[in-house]
Amino acid sequence: MSDEDYKDVPRKNSEVRGLAAQLRSFYGVAGAEHIDVLDCASRSEIWTVKGVKPLRLEVVSDDKMAGNAGLTSYDGRTIVIQISRRIRHDAFLGDGYARNTIAHELGHAVMHFEKLSAGAVMARKTNRNVTPKWISAYESAEHHARVFAPAFLINDAIARTLNSVDEISVRFGVSRQSAEIYFEDVRSERDRAASAAYVRRIADETIRSMSPKPSTPTPSFMNDCCSVCSQQTVFSVGHKFMCKTCNTIYDRFQDGDLAE
Repeated sequence: MSDEDYKDVPRKNSEVRGLAAQLRSFYGVAGAEHIDVLDCASRSEIWTVKGVKPLRLEVVSDDKMAGNAGLTSYDGRTIVIQISRRIRHDAFLGDGYARNTIAHELGHAVMHFEKLSAGAVMARKTNRNVTPKWISAYESAEHHARVFAPAFLINDAIARTLNSVDEISVRFGVSRQSAEIYFEDVRSERDRAASAAYVRRIADETIRSMSPKPSTPTPSFMNDCCSVCSQQTVFSVGHKFMCKTCNTIYDRFQDGDLAE
């Protein structure tokens, strides 16, 4: 079985971000601006879609990782996340790529326990994993983890007040690539909301335009004819009288004569 990528249950990006928010809450950092991702990965337990599971972080030699930036597996009892000493050192110093790598592996632990328990090894390649063309983005375990990592590291409420990828990258200590994933995802969400509002407005206007207009009641004409145009189209308007044909207004109309 290849460890480049795995086909998993379909998940929308919004669902993945929701799972990242749940892990934030589980670790008690839901409202934190800066996440200590090393501390989170060093906890003894992790919340997953299959319940709370034992967790162990292992820091190994760079040579042992053999082209992998991070690696997640299951030993039958515990979810094991392995990172190299270099990644651990860089993450401690706040390097965005290293922090993102650890959050990426936490995402695999949260979302892909079934695959891990079946023997899969989720490895984040140093030179980016290759996803087969037959695996769509929503079913790609690697795509899930790439969306999960910035969602876990970034405070959504604060990030939505920022206007650029670079601001997000610097503010939350994430790689620029992760910041781009997050920024584009949020922008797409905003565009969809704006598009939905536009379609709703056009639909409402169309419905209103097709609705029958209230009819204007036809006035009740008097038996007398208008003394100006001789048409029998005189009707009362309050205390006065008006001819619908020529628009003449009378102070009073009696016995067919216009009063002074």
